[in-house]
Amino acid sequence: MSTRWLLAIDDTDNEESIGTGRLARMLAAHLEEAELLVEPSVTRHQLLVHPDIPYTSHNSSACIEGIGHPEIETKLFECARFFLMEHFHEGANPGLCSCRADAVPEALVEIASRAQREVLRLDEFDAAVSTLGLSIWQSGATGQGRIGACAGVALRSTGEDGRFVGLRGIRDLGGVVAVGEILGRSGVAAVETADGRALPADAPVDTRDWVRPSLRRGRPVLVVCEEDGGWVPGERRSKDD
Repeated sequence: MSTRWLLAIDDTDNEESIGTGRLARMLAAHLEEAELLVEPSVTRHQLLVHPDIPYTSHNSSACIEGIGHPEIETKLFECARFFLMEHFHEGANPGLCSCRADAVPEALVEIASRAQREVLRLDEFDAAVSTLGLSIWQSGATGQGRIGACAGVALRSTGEDGRFVGLRGIRDLGGVVAVGEILGRSGVAAVETADGRALPADAPVDTRDWVRPSLRRGRPVLVVCEEDGGWVPGERRSKDD
């Protein structure tokens, strides 16, 4: 018997350090090495960019999903917490949230949706999540990252938000690659246009050395667009990918 687990982090970096996305990939590898999660993946989730919200670059959080034993909740959370305590950077206000994927409260999904379109006050946020039974950790002067961490868990749970920055094989794909090869060499489940049309296996894709599938219908889908008569990734590179 196994369980899908979600752990999300936010606000772990500063202007000179590695980004939260990279740290999340490091944490995912650490949890896999500790034999707590099997083949974890990492998604990036965009939150509201606003002058009243402190952030380092793009105000995005990162969520890890992996398969583990049903009874590892405390051990998983503590392992992640100790890792972040050792690796978050000076001046950051990190947050961590973990939850079973099948137990994410609908109320948290609503809060996460708000975090994508409005500024949330910390006191109001804390009051709203205090009864949801989540495992949450925070540090730094304000612990502001707990908002993004909780939002990351909720948004990942919907199966319809974010893009993969950590997934088997995606960082080994480069140049022009046929769709069938993309699917065979990575964890990408499908290559589709923005309107959901699947490309045939022999269709060539100019990866531009940057393959970051989106989370669609609960699976990794590489969304492509037509450019100069060929197919290229529809997403564009950002610092925290």
